[in-house]
Amino acid sequence: MDVAKTIIFDLGGVLVHLDWDQVCGALETLSTRGAGAVRAELVNGPIVSESMRGDFGAREFQQRLCDRLEIEISYEAFVEIWNGLLRPNQEIVPLVEGLKPGHKLVLASNTDRIHFSYSFEHFPVLHQFDRHFLSYEMGLLKPETAFFDHVLKALNAAPGDCVFIDDRSDNVEAARGVGITSFRFEGVERLQSDLKQFL
Repeated sequence: MDVAKTIIFDLGGVLVHLDWDQVCGALETLSTRGAGAVRAELVNGPIVSESMRGDFGAREFQQRLCDRLEIEISYEAFVEIWNGLLRPNQEIVPLVEGLKPGHKLVLASNTDRIHFSYSFEHFPVLHQFDRHFLSYEMGLLKPETAFFDHVLKALNAAPGDCVFIDDRSDNVEAARGVGITSFRFEGVERLQSDLKQFL
């Protein structure tokens, strides 16, 4: 296969670690609802998905989610807890830096305003990327086909010129469905092996 010109990375679960136990635990202690209900709302709930799609802003997201979870908390305190989800993945930084020469590096993430603002400030690896495609700005979510179509069109790139890396199998399969060579992220060492044929 020809060398891929564009490498597209997911954010959470790839470039940064996600600590769901931390954020769920913190909000569970404040909520009158059970632990299972809190986790389900945070990990798979409609309010989080709508926020990532950009249906409403950060403060409305906080209000809606806290109302659903029956939590009384300030916006500032919520933001601190919500950003506790994100942890640095230092192991991937050298790989990204090694890919930078000769490749276009692209971020394509389901994320919200709070998380991306924090990530861009605290994780310098994001500054290596040439383009950021953020779900809340696009009004689209992976694994929707339209998400990947939007990215390819904006990059003026053919699917065969791209490689996509994500930690979720449904997103990987969706990207493959539009013709992008895609790998599920299972650690830096495995990713290095997967990418060898493209470097």
